[in-house]
Amino acid sequence: MLIQYVGFQLKPRGRDYNYRVVDTKTGPREFTLTISNQAFTERHVPFQDAADLCYQKLQKELVTETPQRPLQRHFTVSDQELDAYRDKNRPTKRRSW
Repeated sequence: MLIQYVGFQLKPRGRDYNYRVVDTKTGPREFTLTISNQAFTERHVPFQDAADLCYQKLQKELVTETPQRPLQRHFTVSDQELDAYRDKNRPTKRRSW
């Protein structure tokens, strides 16, 4: 399976991150993951991390997909997912003084 980042679009509700998934079993499919504008303005996630965060979420969702439960084509990244990503990838720096 191959996940390709296609790009993003600015929307009134946030940024839509677009991915193409190429799989021999299902053929090519398009997915969109949205991060709200509020998440960026409140600094939950920096712009430069957003595509990676969405990639990781899509990767995780694809693992759980079954023929009986195919994935939806659009996801919204939750505040909990943003917090978990931030905590894992951008730990707060502690001052040593």
